Amino acid sequence: MDVTRREFQDLVGAYALDACDPDEAAAMDAYVAAHEDAAAEAERLRVVAAWLGAAGALHPPTGLRERLLAAVTEPVAPLPPVDALRRESARFEMLLDSLDDDDLTIPTENGLSVRDLVTHVAIIDEAFVAAASGPSVFIGADYVEQRTAAQLPGTAEWSFARIRDRVRTARAALVDLDAQYAADARVGGYSLGSVLVIRAFETWTHCHDIAVATSRPEPPSEPPVLRTMADLAVQTLPLALAARGFSLRGRTARVLLTGPGGGDWTIACDGRDAPGPVPDVVLRAPVVEFCRRFADRLTVDDVPFEADGDVELGRALLEAAPAFAGL
Repeated sequence: MDVTRREFQDLVGAYALDACDPDEAAAMDAYVAAHEDAAAEAERLRVVAAWLGAAGALHPPTGLRERLLAAVTEPVAPLPPVDALRRESARFEMLLDSLDDDDLTIPTENGLSVRDLVTHVAIIDEAFVAAASGPSVFIGADYVEQRTAAQLPGTAEWSFARIRDRVRTARAALVDLDAQYAADARVGGYSLGSVLVIRAFETWTHCHDIAVATSRPEPPSEPPVLRTMADLAVQTLPLALAARGFSLRGRTARVLLTGPGGGDWTIACDGRDAPGPVPDVVLRAPVVEFCRRFADRLTVDDVPFEADGDVELGRALLEAAPAFAGL
């Protein structure tokens, strides 16, 4: 078989994990041998795969291919928060490796340049690390915007290499909190477990922001990471509804998110209630689009959703979803 560029992008993740079948592997070998950029991309993915598995074996375990294929159609469990953060950090680094100098000044979705958006990631990681052992502070959307605006001018003359070093150092310190504190320890106004998923979610969002702005191919998201982020997003909906002024005592929603990494949740629409035995609405939406809505990157009408039962309640869930989204 011959491999096109699009097919290479579809297969390169499995190729880096040695999870292609023999015909696919042979075709990918030939393509990589003939295309220097493809060879570099495959090697970056192999390095990331090795980094993710550095605590154990660096070779794919027996049965990995079968588990990868099964993940396309079978539900996956959420990851421990720190593992979701590690995986999104590796994906972010992979995208940053592909950037050139001309990309750095391109504006992104939230108005920051690519360069400043990457710096922003480090600034907020550092804020959470400082909050773990310092004075109590709530790191909400306003705090994030103010801290970013205050610190960005000081990095105006920094090289991008220096910014990336800062990102790696801040992220490593954030990951290290998992070994220092209990998952329910309060950090920046949240449990530490939630913080780690929040930071994975923001990294996922900004990875997409940069890929879209620069027209770079985005490394594929892993279904278990999406499942972890979706779990946080759905469990946050009662608070989001309250923050947006909805009064929904006694109402219950079932949220079905489809696609790899999706799941099925039944929640009370008011945090003071327990879910009822019969949902007032069943909301169905693709997991990726739902998470983009939660991050305030899509409008409600951009999400291809279906609502059985109380349609207005289903729409309210999506209206409220980005209540806590920041930059």
